[in-house]
Amino acid sequence: MKKLLVLLSFVFIHASNIEYYLYSINFDYKEYSSSGVYLDGESSNFGSLNGIGVKYSDRTSLPFYLKGEYAYGSTHYDGSTWGGTPLSLTKDGVYLINLEGGIHPFRNPYYLAFGYRYWNRGKSDYPGDYDEQYYWSYFSFGYFYIFKIRKVFLTTDFQYQLAINPKLDAHIGSGTTLDLGTTEGLKFQIASYFKYNSRIMISLMYRYQFWHINRSDPASVVLNGTTTYIVEPESFTRNQYLGIGVLYKF
Repeated sequence: MKKLLVLLSFVFIHASNIEYYLYSINFDYKEYSSSGVYLDGESSNFGSLNGIGVKYSDRTSLPFYLKGEYAYGSTHYDGSTWGGTPLSLTKDGVYLINLEGGIHPFRNPYYLAFGYRYWNRGKSDYPGDYDEQYYWSYFSFGYFYIFKIRKVFLTTDFQYQLAINPKLDAHIGSGTTLDLGTTEGLKFQIASYFKYNSRIMISLMYRYQFWHINRSDPASVVLNGTTTYIVEPESFTRNQYLGIGVLYKF
């Protein structure tokens, strides 16, 4: 009976469907020196950085999914100038793009995926501020499982992510592109689906997304007529997502 229930749940959620959802991000990004001292960071509460997403799943032959997300808003910066003067300010024009596609090669909970992440860090009105963009493709290995509690379907999604050739464009002085160090991520997501009718379900989602970026290689930049070298320090991202959506089953 339990095996039948799992099978029915799997078919119901994973028959070909498309899901549209809105979400908000509790943003938490921190940079540290090589000795572990906090340097600077950016954060936002739910409501300041909001997004929209769409996910298409197909289970008719080789199971696969395609997903795209875009979030836009502002974050709060806490850090200092290069000279050590403390700074606390708001960065506007922040946006995050995430694209991902994956396959379940053996029609089981394990899956392989390939994605792309882009983060425009935004800019404040402070005269010395400058634009930065972080971006990379990534491979991931995940585990996706579905179970049912009474009339509610629950999905859990665990994913390990490994960035491919991660980069940072720093628009300071003459501008430069830094090669970031080894970059790894972990994602955990749980979602609940409530049946509205035979083809429509309402979803609620919580996600935790972690990224660890190791220190970059030095890169040269011309600043005020002088060539200098800059590095991107080690950083940790711990973002939380809350979302609501509608799933349409074909």
